[in-house]
Amino acid sequence: MSDPVHPLFRSERRLAWRLQVITVVALVVLLVADLVGSGDPEVSGQIETPVETSVDTAVPAAGSRDAISAGSTAEVEPTTAPTSSAPAPRSFTLVATGDIISHGAVAERAASENNAWDFTPLFARIRPIIAGADLALCHLESPLSMNDQDLSFRGTFRVPSSLADAIADAGYDGCSLASNHALDSGPSSVTATLHHLRRVGLATAGMADTEDANGPAWFIPGGLRVAHFSVTDLINGRDLPVDPPWMVPHLDVGRLIDEAAAARSGGADFVVVSVHWGEEYRADPTDRQRSAAERLLAAPEVDLVLGHHAHVLQPVVRRAGDAVAFGLGNLLTNQPGDEANPCNSCPPETQDGIIAWFQVTETVDGARITDAGYVPTWVDRGATHEVVPIGIDEPDLADRDMLADSAARTAAVVEPALRRLTFTTG
Repeated sequence: MSDPVHPLFRSERRLAWRLQVITVVALVVLLVADLVGSGDPEVSGQIETPVETSVDTAVPAAGSRDAISAGSTAEVEPTTAPTSSAPAPRSFTLVATGDIISHGAVAERAASENNAWDFTPLFARIRPIIAGADLALCHLESPLSMNDQDLSFRGTFRVPSSLADAIADAGYDGCSLASNHALDSGPSSVTATLHHLRRVGLATAGMADTEDANGPAWFIPGGLRVAHFSVTDLINGRDLPVDPPWMVPHLDVGRLIDEAAAARSGGADFVVVSVHWGEEYRADPTDRQRSAAERLLAAPEVDLVLGHHAHVLQPVVRRAGDAVAFGLGNLLTNQPGDEANPCNSCPPETQDGIIAWFQVTETVDGARITDAGYVPTWVDRGATHEVVPIGIDEPDLADRDMLADSAARTAAVVEPALRRLTFTTG
């Protein structure tokens, strides 16, 4: 059979087929060259991350001043993505205050109807400062009553349980509890106090109702883990250590440093130790206080020591990112007493206290105290028993000269280690 296709058409088809083959081969060659030249991750074995940049990527036109000819010795600065700023170091603010003791006169101010007590107004003026901190620690020296039916305000303490509610409402996160009054009613002081503080959600250190509950309180302000210990160097009517020793921990510097080291191993970034020590109404720390403080300051496991018991302010020492506040004075008490409740040995300084403030920042050497200050406080015993932050929220009828005298006494003790803070409202 003769071929139905004209010979000219056959030659055109052969030519078209050859052109198609040549085109396909050329495309394959170009594709392979492009893959090799582009450094494709799958070819080169490298993983590349796409980078967005604001640099102009337009190619300079030939002959322009920006064009670089072959063989030129000019150097081209590499195009790099703008580096993001390093994340801010983790940090937190910590405030701590002095002794809280519900003397009888304090409870009378808090008394309300139906045999109840509301201590909340007594903390109202300092609440913005306490609640505004990332971590706020109180020191509760008067044990709480379980059912408010066995109250005692003189010699031994069993005070209204609603004091726990007021402390929590003021913005505190936890309290140290080891003190000379911790076992005023024996183990029941521990049981009742822990029950009510737990009821209102406050963390505790310095008392334990079981051996397993012994140890520091833990907090995570600003993403940093804080361990808070509480110990006492004296206790009423008993010998230290108590039996069992974990019920109310006592001051044993070596053991305390070991426990702080264990807390570090357990993840603590910052360790706070509250110590009930010294002599009442003595502004100058005792030799025993100074010796213990020196050992604690020298221990890398301990960062901050908060002192209580003297009922007057004592000095503050700062060293290499650590600090010891020997005595924070009183926060809320009825000292220096009155005609109905005299305290002949109480000096005027027992009406003074501070809200100690610390800025803690994560550094290459760990979490360190990078700034520290204070707000002077004074108890308005003549009218309301409110705790007054001097210079920030003072009662309209307060005696300005009396407040100025209190602030001056405080400054003479804690400055310049602490700087006086000012706050703005609104």
